[in-house]
Amino acid sequence: MDWDTPVVDERDLARTYDGGAYSDPWAAVLDYQAVMQYASQHPDKGSYAISNALELPRGRVRGWTDGGKPDAARGIEVARDYGWLDATMQDGTFLALNTLVANVFSGGSIATETFTPSFALNHRDHRSHVIDALDGVGVEHEFYHEDDDSRATEVRPTAAGSVLGRTLAVLGAPVGPKARLEDFTLPWYLDEAPFEVRELFVLAYLANRAIHQRTKETVQIQEERDKSYRDELAALIEDVAKEPVTSGERMVTISADAARSLGLQPRYRTPTGTTEPSE
Repeated sequence: MDWDTPVVDERDLARTYDGGAYSDPWAAVLDYQAVMQYASQHPDKGSYAISNALELPRGRVRGWTDGGKPDAARGIEVARDYGWLDATMQDGTFLALNTLVANVFSGGSIATETFTPSFALNHRDHRSHVIDALDGVGVEHEFYHEDDDSRATEVRPTAAGSVLGRTLAVLGAPVGPKARLEDFTLPWYLDEAPFEVRELFVLAYLANRAIHQRTKETVQIQEERDKSYRDELAALIEDVAKEPVTSGERMVTISADAARSLGLQPRYRTPTGTTEPSE
């Protein structure tokens, strides 16, 4: 993949929507764009003439020329306005999207029906790095369950949440309850991503899921998904750390050397350094 090429394809984003009368929602977007272009070039033509010229149902054309638009077309416009469709591997906006994808895997979810994402804050609470990532993609957010001791505090976008969730899904973030998903794999773009993107994904993941112990310098991730996923996750972390990382029964174990290479700060003694995103 060319690192200067936008990563999110608007066609893939369109296909996260219900196409209604269209089996392919992207086809609805193309027809909508054709209608609007024809109308702008022929301002004296009404819906009847446009529908005849483009061989589209008049009712559909009239709805679009009167201000309506397919949901997929609206979603694409929102994503473009936020800069998500233009983001390349080396953009700050994409780094923020990448961080949010990591947080869906390690401490969040995307609702099946609405595609709205929510993220549990980690032990840093309101200083969790996911808040900076939401700021990085330009969306406002609110906190939930702050006064509920039985639930983790969550942060959710208050604007463009559904489009953001769909964008994260296009990048490979799981949608719906992760426990029910089959063929659970890491995001497709990581295979060809620059080191900075892979490293940031790993650090964001570990900031939410790393288990430190008082008597050991190794760090573990409890992960009960299929062994193939644990193997894939261990391989990614090892590739970033350049030190041994192993997968076992329900656990991924990061060696002491790998933990030091990643700059992970033990939580049970005074840290001697810093890392980004900090835990």
